[in-house]
Amino acid sequence: MKKTIFFLIVLALTTSSCIEMLQKAGEGLNSTPATTSESNYKTVGIDSLFEIDIPIYMKPLPELNPEAILQYANIYKETYFVVITENKEEYIGLFKRYGEFDNKLPVIENYKNAQKALFIESIDNARIQEYGLANINDYPARQIKIIGEVDGIKAAYIVAFIEGESDIFMLMNWTTDNRLTKFENSFEYINASFKLID
Repeated sequence: MKKTIFFLIVLALTTSSCIEMLQKAGEGLNSTPATTSESNYKTVGIDSLFEIDIPIYMKPLPELNPEAILQYANIYKETYFVVITENKEEYIGLFKRYGEFDNKLPVIENYKNAQKALFIESIDNARIQEYGLANINDYPARQIKIIGEVDGIKAAYIVAFIEGESDIFMLMNWTTDNRLTKFENSFEYINASFKLID
């Protein structure tokens, strides 16, 4: 399985006017949670696979991860979202071959545990909290929150794992840890809106 952990928070900005614009945008940010009103979201997706609601302030940003099939972000708010998918049978076969698949656990639990191990390996001082989530829109699912550091940047992730008929999806939202209070509800709303197209 390819390593799917990454982090993009710092962008190379070459002009001072862009830097000043970002600083001013950050100054206006407070800890009031972002709205989860339906009117503040747009439905996007991959034809014949899935659809999901994304905040209207996020735009496509294809440079986030080469493995992602859907990528959205707002660099001023420092909010990022990607969807990564893996073939379920390939994942099961590979992990069984290497003795890393626990037959006593559901597929989605195995997948969550494998991804958690990758996060722990990739994020310094990672603290992981599980939500106890069992499904999203009637599909087996799990969700975790991760706080830690990547290249000295304090980061926060809300990650959902969803098992479809033939694929497993990882929905990853992230921001800086000091902005999580504002965006956590919105990240949860995004994950909960995920729907497979049958």
